[in-house]
Amino acid sequence: MNKFITKRNITYLIFSLIIFSFFQGFYYDENSAGAGGYNGDITWILNNIEIFKNNKIQDAILHDDLFGNRSPLIYIINKIFNPFFYEYENYRITIFIYSLTGPIFIYFCLKNRYSKTNNELIILLSSIILLSPYYRTSAYWALNENYGLVTSLISLLFLNLCLENIKIIKKRNIFLFFTIFFSSLSVYFDLKLIIITIICFFYLMNSKIEFRLKSYTFLIYLTFGIPYLYLILEWNGIVPPRTQAANVNTATNLSRLADLHVYHLGYVSTIIGFYLFPFLFLKEKNFFQIINNFFRSKWSLLVLIIPILYVLYIYLSIEFQSYTVDDYWIGLGVVNKTANILFNDIYKKEIFTYFIFFLSWIVICLYVDNLIDILILSFFFVISLFLWPLMQEYFDPIIVILCLMIFKTKMKLDYYNIYFLIFYFAIFLAIANVYYSKII
Repeated sequence: MNKFITKRNITYLIFSLIIFSFFQGFYYDENSAGAGGYNGDITWILNNIEIFKNNKIQDAILHDDLFGNRSPLIYIINKIFNPFFYEYENYRITIFIYSLTGPIFIYFCLKNRYSKTNNELIILLSSIILLSPYYRTSAYWALNENYGLVTSLISLLFLNLCLENIKIIKKRNIFLFFTIFFSSLSVYFDLKLIIITIICFFYLMNSKIEFRLKSYTFLIYLTFGIPYLYLILEWNGIVPPRTQAANVNTATNLSRLADLHVYHLGYVSTIIGFYLFPFLFLKEKNFFQIINNFFRSKWSLLVLIIPILYVLYIYLSIEFQSYTVDDYWIGLGVVNKTANILFNDIYKKEIFTYFIFFLSWIVICLYVDNLIDILILSFFFVISLFLWPLMQEYFDPIIVILCLMIFKTKMKLDYYNIYFLIFYFAIFLAIANVYYSKII
C-alpha cells in the first residue's frame, strides 16, 4: 500500500481529478464566473452570430447592432471554418474542445522553461488553467475569452522556440513568424492581451537576431495591425459603436481618455495580489527570508507609505458608498465580494477594503524583485484607470500564465509547492461555484 502512495501517483491522481472536474463542469452546466448560463453573456454573442449568419462578412463587421469588447475576427473565423457555428449546443462543444488545448500549450511552455523539473509536476502544473472559473465558464458556454488565451499560449511557446533556435536560421524564421502571427491574433481576440504582443515584441527586439530581421519584425507587426486600425477609424473607438453607447464609463474612444477611475488602482492591487500570493511560496527564497529582506531594504519605507497615501486620498476624495454600491452592482473582484458577504455596515466594509488594499500592495512588492515584472504588472494598473466595470476576469488566468511563463521572478517547483498552488486555486473555484449558485 505504501509503495502505491507515492508523490508521483498522488500527482497523477490530482491531475486526473482536475481533468474529470473540467468535464463534469461542462456536463452539469457549471457557471463559476457568473457570466455563463443561457441568460448570460451568450445572449449578445448569439445576436452577433445572427448578424454574421444573415449578412456578408464585409457588412457584418460594421453592422450597427454588433456588440462586444473584441474585434469581429472570432465571428469571421467561425463563419468560414466552423460548421457548427449556427447550432449553439454544438458550438459549445467546439469551444469546449478548443479550450482543452490550453493545458497542452502550457505544458510545452513549462517543459521548455523548467527542463530539469520532473515531468509529472509539469503535467500537473499545466492543468492549473482548468481551475480558473473564468476559463471554465468561457469553455462551457462558448464565450469569447478563451480564443485569445490559447493563442497567447501558442505565441509564448513559439517565442521560446525562436529565442532558443536563434542561430538556426530556417527554424528561427519559422518560429519568428508564428510568434508575430499568434501574438497579433491575440489582440484581435482580446484587447487586453496586447500585453502579450508587447512582451513578444520586446523580447524579439532585444534578441540577437540581426537588425534586418528586427526591421522585418516591426513591419510585419505593423501590417497585422492595419485591419484593427481600420476598425478603430470606422468605429471612432476601439470597440463597436453600440458597445461605446452602452458603456459610457469606459474609455473606448478618444473623447473619454480623461475619465480616469483612480479608485480602481486599489482594487487592481487586491486582484493581482490575490493571484500572486500563492506564488510567494514558490519563490526560491524562503517566505520568511523574503519578508526579512523586504523590511531591511532601503525602499521598504517608501513602499509602505505609497498605499497609505493612496488610501488617504481615496478616503478624502471619493464616497465609498457611492462607488462600491450605487455605481457598482458587479465587478471589483474577490475582495469587494468578500466585504459584501462579511459586513452589512458600510464603514466596516470600507475599513476592511482599505486594509486589504494595503496588504495586497505588500504582497505584490514581496513577489516582484525585478524591473521587467514591475513593468508588466504596471500595464494592468494603467488599463484599470480606463475600464468600467472593473472585472476580475480581466486578470484571470492571464496573471497566472505570466507568473508561470514570463515573469523573471525565480520559482522553485517541487511537489509540496505545486500541491499548495493547486489547492489554493481549487478552493477559489469551489467558493466561486457556491457564490454564483446562490446569487443567480
